[in-house]
Amino acid sequence: MKLQPLTPGAAEPFAYAIRAVDGKMTEVPMVTEIGDVPGRHVFTVLAPKPVPADAISITFLERHPHSTQSFLPLRVGRWLVVVAPTLPSGDPDLGNVRAFVAGPEDAICIARNAWHAGLTVLDQPAEFGMQMWRSDAGDDGVVFTLDQPLALAL
Repeated sequence: MKLQPLTPGAAEPFAYAIRAVDGKMTEVPMVTEIGDVPGRHVFTVLAPKPVPADAISITFLERHPHSTQSFLPLRVGRWLVVVAPTLPSGDPDLGNVRAFVAGPEDAICIARNAWHAGLTVLDQPAEFGMQMWRSDAGDDGVVFTLDQPLALAL
């Protein structure tokens, strides 16, 4: 699958750009949305290692039924945003996966319950701030392992 550049609105309704509107302070309520189960907001700094750009392979998708999940680049080159719709069965629709290359200026909020790949970076080790609602029960991560890895190409 060929990766596309991440442009405003391209990943919607699964992921939304976090940006100022018209160069002005802009609140983004989706980022601090309270989950639908008891829990708390957490802010974590992630430090993913890069994968080779000529060997990008996605082996699983995940979703968070009780929380949005926001990624705020702190130090990064290019990174991937991979999202998929949900089938009536609840599984990801692998025939309609959308994959994008984001850059250091791209922050996103993944919608609640949206299928997405784990954080994947290219070029260099990275750091991201990640904000989400953490369920007290620890039941907010659903993983779908792909039968065949999804190969992505720049």
